[in-house]
Amino acid sequence: MPSRGECWHHRGRRRDNAKGEVLEIIGKLFLGIAAFVLVGWFGARDKRVGGVLLTFPLLNGVAMLAGPDPLGMAAAIYLVMMWNCLLYLVVIHRYELLPPLPPALNAQAKIVLRVATWVLLWAAGGVGLAWFRDTLSVAPLLFVIQLALVAWYTSRWWRPPPPASWPTFGGMWLNRNGLLRIVCFVAAFALLAVVAHVVDDSRWVGWASALPLPGFFALATLTVMQDKQDIASLGDTVLLGPLLFIPFNALLARAIIALRAEQAGTPAEVATVVVFWAVTAGFVFAAVPPFARWRDRL
Repeated sequence: MPSRGECWHHRGRRRDNAKGEVLEIIGKLFLGIAAFVLVGWFGARDKRVGGVLLTFPLLNGVAMLAGPDPLGMAAAIYLVMMWNCLLYLVVIHRYELLPPLPPALNAQAKIVLRVATWVLLWAAGGVGLAWFRDTLSVAPLLFVIQLALVAWYTSRWWRPPPPASWPTFGGMWLNRNGLLRIVCFVAAFALLAVVAHVVDDSRWVGWASALPLPGFFALATLTVMQDKQDIASLGDTVLLGPLLFIPFNALLARAIIALRAEQAGTPAEVATVVVFWAVTAGFVFAAVPPFARWRDRL
């Protein structure tokens, strides 16, 4: 029979675990809102940068901070994130049919219905890929496959430069419609976060962290604000995402494991994730515009 001291110890650990889970959910929520708002805004201003930012690995980094098996989570994420990019590409070009909606429908209703449909499509493919993560998640091989896919797509389907668009941040978000979209995003995110934390398995935690909910909401928002010709330009660069998040996840997982082996503590892990985010974001803003200009000249 456990002593009173052991009982208090176990209760304390349970409280700490519960507190950690709550903090993880809150952290993901705030980062998700930030990604939703910023991806929507940058996507409206620069379509080529916005296409890559649709798959920016914000939530992957948060999930690895809380997960006990970073490498297992990374393995689950690779394939699902590649699926995300392919689904984005289809949705960008066929959003008016996924699902077909009456033109007179309220803009907010269109956003919610489109996101719900896209999440169902994502889940249909993502579940199967999560099951096969152990046999298919070889990061170097997937990187080479994605690189070949990017080369083929950009050589065949690259579009002319999109027209310049300069919506203000306040005009896009600091109004009744913008706040309503954020509220809808928070409600959907909270529901999915609760479901994801019911299962304690690195495969499914990684799978849940790969759900591109911020990007879905940002893209759906753009579909009711801009014409299809502008939206289609996001597809030029959306396939570039895996060339960033495959090395991001592989290297970050190993960095976190090394920090834990040295018992560096949570602050060091958080700082490492922030540095990885900063380097990745810097690479996007430094490399994508020159690449797009080079491809436009061709």
